[in-house]
Amino acid sequence: MNFLSSLLKKRNLQKHDNRSLWKYFLNEEESNELKKCLQFSTPLNIDPRDVTLYYAFWWKKNYNGGIPSKQEVFNSVGGNAQYNFTEQSFYKLAIEGAQILGIKWIKKQNTLRFKTLLLQGGLPLKHISDNQGKYKDFLEAVLVEQPSSIEDFMFKSHIIDLLPKSSQNDMVYENCLEIVKSILNNDGEFDKLLESEDTLKEISSSLKVKSASISKKVRQSKPKNYWLLRFDDDKCKITLRLGLANTYTQETLQDILGFSIAEKEYQFYMDDNLICVFRRMNNNSYKTDWYNQQNREWNISDGFPYTYVICNDEKIEVSDFVQIIPNLEEPSLWSRFNDNEWRLVKGNSVPSKEAAVLIPNRWKSDLPCSQVTLYSNSLQWMPFEGEIKVQSKELNYERVFLTDVESFDWLIQTQKPNWMLKANLPVVKTVPKVLVFDENGYDISRNRFKVYLRKHKSKDSWDDITSLKYIKTGCFDIRIVKGDLVAYDTFFNIGNLKARFTEQSIHSASIVFENLDYFTCKLNESSLVEITESNNYYSLKLNTEYSKIPTTIKGAIGNSGKKKLYFDLLSPFQGMIITDSEGQIIPEDQKLSLANLYGMRILSTNNKETFLTIKNSLKTDVKITKVVKESTQPVISFKDEIVRLFYLADAMNYRNTVCLELSEGTNKKTFEISGFSHTLDVTNELVRQVALYDSNDNLDLFAVPVNCNAKDIDMIPLSRNDGDYLIPNTDISNQFIIISSKKQGNQLMPRFVKTSEQVLTVDSKERIENFHKELSITEFNDDVWQQVISYFKICTQYELPFSTFDQLRAISRSSEVAAKAFLLLGINQVDPIEYVQKDIPELEKDLGFCFHWIAVSHWGNSINEISQLIGDQYYSSILEIISNYMSNNGLESLFRIMSDPNLKTEPVLQSHIINLRSQLGKRVLNELPYNSPKISKDYNIQIEDHNQVRLLIQSPIAAAESINDIQQEFPIWAGNEKRDVIRRNIQYSQYLKPDFYNKTLLHALTRS
Repeated sequence: MNFLSSLLKKRNLQKHDNRSLWKYFLNEEESNELKKCLQFSTPLNIDPRDVTLYYAFWWKKNYNGGIPSKQEVFNSVGGNAQYNFTEQSFYKLAIEGAQILGIKWIKKQNTLRFKTLLLQGGLPLKHISDNQGKYKDFLEAVLVEQPSSIEDFMFKSHIIDLLPKSSQNDMVYENCLEIVKSILNNDGEFDKLLESEDTLKEISSSLKVKSASISKKVRQSKPKNYWLLRFDDDKCKITLRLGLANTYTQETLQDILGFSIAEKEYQFYMDDNLICVFRRMNNNSYKTDWYNQQNREWNISDGFPYTYVICNDEKIEVSDFVQIIPNLEEPSLWSRFNDNEWRLVKGNSVPSKEAAVLIPNRWKSDLPCSQVTLYSNSLQWMPFEGEIKVQSKELNYERVFLTDVESFDWLIQTQKPNWMLKANLPVVKTVPKVLVFDENGYDISRNRFKVYLRKHKSKDSWDDITSLKYIKTGCFDIRIVKGDLVAYDTFFNIGNLKARFTEQSIHSASIVFENLDYFTCKLNESSLVEITESNNYYSLKLNTEYSKIPTTIKGAIGNSGKKKLYFDLLSPFQGMIITDSEGQIIPEDQKLSLANLYGMRILSTNNKETFLTIKNSLKTDVKITKVVKESTQPVISFKDEIVRLFYLADAMNYRNTVCLELSEGTNKKTFEISGFSHTLDVTNELVRQVALYDSNDNLDLFAVPVNCNAKDIDMIPLSRNDGDYLIPNTDISNQFIIISSKKQGNQLMPRFVKTSEQVLTVDSKERIENFHKELSITEFNDDVWQQVISYFKICTQYELPFSTFDQLRAISRSSEVAAKAFLLLGINQVDPIEYVQKDIPELEKDLGFCFHWIAVSHWGNSINEISQLIGDQYYSSILEIISNYMSNNGLESLFRIMSDPNLKTEPVLQSHIINLRSQLGKRVLNELPYNSPKISKDYNIQIEDHNQVRLLIQSPIAAAESINDIQQEFPIWAGNEKRDVIRRNIQYSQYLKPDFYNKTLLHALTRS
């Protein structure tokens, strides 16, 4: 009943080879066979991989317009499947099959599993073929746009309207974006697929001709974030979708963040949730590394989201990142996004032909409307084309909304004070500065538009903003006029209002508001906080019963009877604690793991220096100490350091934890973080049963065969029976590593199990050494090297430690084998940038070595060997992988030295070492590990005069001697446990002061 297994045999493949599923090119007979196989399958005999393949097949052959749905895919199967499965269980099988196949999920603001499954089908050939002319025109228009994300074209009606109405959804847009990128990059990715249908060949050739004639487009980089109103089964909800691109140039990212950038990475947060990390690539562009966050549902009591980046432990606010929020008290314009979703539009006009207005019941219109309930508010919903007028029942004025006309955008630059985290309106302190943009995001010169303002909902005349040097405090409306188009907005002027904290502790706080002018101010009490007020002086007392700290205090200011400014005040409660995402205080004995750090925050005490010391519970000689500079800082911002120290000890040791020690003077608190949230009970392994130790959680577990042939390495899902997991009976192996996928912050520690008494146990060190010997004497085509590739892929897909598998541990035992592994793994990656910038640093931290220690001669031998394997024509691509790795570590000169040993480098002088000691400071100097690597000579560096930083000098020298292959007596490769400590200390030296490390390495390297 397993279709994919038989298909692989027909294709002369031992197992799935990581190609996109459409590249199997199922013929008509095979397509019918797949469908028939699923029609007569049952939950006991179905292969999840077949379901995954069917999703891809459905997209390619069956999709014919509209928003694709899981139900539609399931219904198309027919047969007994309709009785044996449900739409949801069928979808879960498809997800499981994708995990087994190693398909990488598309990640943006959240993990797009459904989209990933469909896009494995490549292109919706049936739909494109049936609408050939429209798709051709659409793809050519998108090609001219040269988009980096679908947001660059999906709101431009002159492009979108080229598609049939049924195709106007972001799944199709995403698919078409991939086609256009392939054409622009000239990589031929979809050539074979397009040319498989006669009707589509013209599209392919036309796009290539068009591509040759267009010049590179310079794009504006305003954030393309948007709110979506979804109607689903008579329920309405609004979510925020972030329109960040996958890559940015340095200039465009600077425009989005609002400040100059030059560092390697920037962590981007929204309301203390890590959204993504912008990582610099070797071409100085930045790649967006998404973290798994769900689309944010709007909270009616929230203001504009609070956005910031953290770089080098410094928090920098990103102002005006989200420039509009829903307002249910005023009429709002919505443009159709797809069949049941609408996008909030800023302004009164849209280029699209169809739109809708959402108005409160105190407004009216002559057009027919429907009543909707949204967040307990009763509103009127009116789709329209052309023009619609709505009138206020309270005031004698109307708003006009238009479709099918050009639009513009604007920004009221905020001047929000630091104590105010969020507000429901743009906040200014004087006459606001208003920027206006055309529909392409370009600034419009001041003489092409006019801005007027007046008090909110007053009947005053409108004042030209350019004639004003001063305005009163309070709420104002603005009116922007560009040609025949008019738009409105609202802002709040707080003037010189200040909030000053006169007392702050973990249980109480006092706040005084100054320069209130004629404002009244109110802070909201809650079950957590009791508030008393006297003459604008507020005393806050925490209810300790809940062991919870509010993340913010909500409040409001404004003139009596006028529109108020609702704001979130920075939580004044400060003390040395850690809280979770709900503000719950985390006790020191609570179980924490690397998988569930999201939302946790470190709170520190005002006017006290708070230190965070991170150390491994089993290897305490290496410490990383950070000053907590902000009153509240996400724990996830220190994840790189936490992971680095976790890997000091064996990741597979359940006793291995990382200690977070918070200290303020003599006051200390310690928290322990384990690598995983769950461990495995293997008591019944011999009867093929395992269970989660002391847990009823439902994780997806897989058995990975070990001590078997590479062709048999696969992900074998474990079925669940009550509280136990069952290991299927297989002839492949009787030894497995049981792993899990990450699920809602949970992940199982990988665990070896055996299902037979006959398994011969070999000491771990002996196993690793045996694998190392085999790797050193075999060629790339041999089975042990194919095992390395398979296990590496599983580790990256499931975010497992690379030390999970002994074959991967073995590559760190010598320079020769490390060089071969680096190149073989490199040429087998779909994304070489991610390999160099993400996978390799994780592998180095985990296994405790660095690839830049490899001897130049071993690089040469491995380059020749890999060139023979894949062809000399790829020689430059092989060198590029090494070059990118060196560049990522700031070692471009080392790469040049590999081909020119006579290259001159700057010497390390006494002044450099004195400066190093000064930069580190007394505290860090006292924490430096003691064990330093042995070196053959000092290369004219006065090490004895600087014994306190001996480790930081000798570490890069030892690396240089390894590169030159001159240290025979005390090599930094292999050896006993002490040698492992030495290697970790060398890595620590590079982490602590990379510039000094690199300078000293180059000094020793060229002065041998």
